[in-house]
Amino acid sequence: MPGHGNNSGSTVHRRRYLQALGTGAVAAFAGCADTSDSGTSGGGGNGGGGGGGGDSTDGGTQGGTKSGGENMAFKVGVITSQSGSYSFLGKGEVQGAKLAKADLEDEFGVDIELVTADTETDPGTGLERMKRLVNEDQVDFTLGGVSSSVAIKMGNWASDNGVAYMAAGSHSDATTGGKCAANMFRPTCSNSMLANALGTQMADYADSWFVMFADYTWGQTGAKAIKSALKANGAEIKGEVGTPFPSQDYTQYLNEAANSGADGLAVVIAGTDQRIVTKQFLNKGLDSEMKMAGPLFEESVFWGIGKEAAAAAGLWATPWAASSPATDLGESVKQRVASEFGASPFSRHFMGYTSMDQLTRAAIRAGSKDAADIRSELEGHELEHKLKEGKMYFRADDHQLIQPVSTVKAMEKSNMQDDPYKSWFEHTSKVPGDEVARKASETGCSL
Repeated sequence: MPGHGNNSGSTVHRRRYLQALGTGAVAAFAGCADTSDSGTSGGGGNGGGGGGGGDSTDGGTQGGTKSGGENMAFKVGVITSQSGSYSFLGKGEVQGAKLAKADLEDEFGVDIELVTADTETDPGTGLERMKRLVNEDQVDFTLGGVSSSVAIKMGNWASDNGVAYMAAGSHSDATTGGKCAANMFRPTCSNSMLANALGTQMADYADSWFVMFADYTWGQTGAKAIKSALKANGAEIKGEVGTPFPSQDYTQYLNEAANSGADGLAVVIAGTDQRIVTKQFLNKGLDSEMKMAGPLFEESVFWGIGKEAAAAAGLWATPWAASSPATDLGESVKQRVASEFGASPFSRHFMGYTSMDQLTRAAIRAGSKDAADIRSELEGHELEHKLKEGKMYFRADDHQLIQPVSTVKAMEKSNMQDDPYKSWFEHTSKVPGDEVARKASETGCSL
C-alpha cells in the first residue's frame, strides 16, 4: 500500500504483523481497556439491553450474551474538534463513542481503549494528530472529524496508510464523492440527502430564498444541494453569498440577504457561527421579514442562545435529533446521554455511537483489524444494531451510509421541554435514504 509521511511504512508493516499473529496475540499486543477514559458508570448493562436487538448479520447476539469477540482488544482513535467553533459538536461525538464502547464490551466481552485527539478544526492539525495516533499510539482504527475539510484530509491519509476511518460528522458531498477513499466511510447523511429531504417543505415555507453558506467544502456543497432542491420544487433563488469561517460578524451578509427581496434565508453555516448568525438575524429584526431554514440541524446550536431564539429558527433537516423516531436502542442512548453525561442528545451522539459501533462490529465479524477486511465487512452491510428506525446500509460504491433523513421545525417556546433532556424542536417527516441519496453514478466517487 502506498504510504505518506515518515512513519507510514512502519504502520503498514505493524498491521501485517498483527494480522499474521492471529486473534489471541493481537489481544495481548493491543492491551486492555482504558478505564480512565470509559466515560461510563454502569452504562454497559443499560446498553446491553438495547444491544440485544442485534443479530448474526450484525455481529449481535440474542439477549446480549457475549460471543464472537472473546479475547479481542481494540485501541480506537477518536480525532475530532475539542476546541474552536465546533468543540461542542466534537464533544457529542466523543460521548457517543464512549456509550458504544460500553455496549460493545458488555455484548462481546472485548476490551476497548479510546485515545482522543483535538483537530482544532484545522485540516493540517487533524492530519498531524491522525499520524500521531496511528504511528505512535498505534490505534487500530479511527473515527471523528466534525469539519468536512478536516475529515477528508484525515480520511484520505488513513486510506493510503491502511487504516479504517469513519468520517463521523462530515456532511460535504465530496466525502463520498470526488474525495472518497478506499477505507473511509461516512455514517451520517450527505448534504444532498439532507437538502433533498427538506426541499419540498422549504419551497412550501417560502417562495424565494437567499442562501448564506460557510465558504469551504461543507458549505459549498451544502449550498449547491439546497439550491438544487429548492429549484426542483419551484422556489426561486434570489441570491447567495459565501462567508468566511469562522467569523464573529455576519452583519454585511445579513444586509445583503435582506436587500435581496427573498422571503427566506437558507443558512448553511454550523457550530458557534450558526449561533452568531441566528442572534444577529434576530437582533436586526429580520425574523419579521424573512423565514429561516437550513439543511443541517444541530439542536445544541440553539441551546446556546435560548428558547426565544430557537422558536424563530424555522425548518431544518437532520440525521438524528431528540425528537426523531428511534429504535429501543436509540431511546436508551438518549436517556443515557442525559443520565451519564448530564447532557442532551443530538445528532453528534448518533454519529459517534454509530461510527464506533460499526467499525468494531465489522472487525469482530472479520476477526481482523486490517482495514481491507473491515472494508469488506462494511461494504453493502445492512445495519441491525442501530439508533434510528428504517433501512440503513453502507453503499459499496461510495461508502455512504444510506439512511432515513428527518426534518424538524421549532416548537412554540411554551411547548419546549427540558426534562429529562432538552427537546425544543418537533419531528415533521422522515424520508427513506434511497429516496434522497444521489445515485452512486452521480457522486463522482471512484473506489
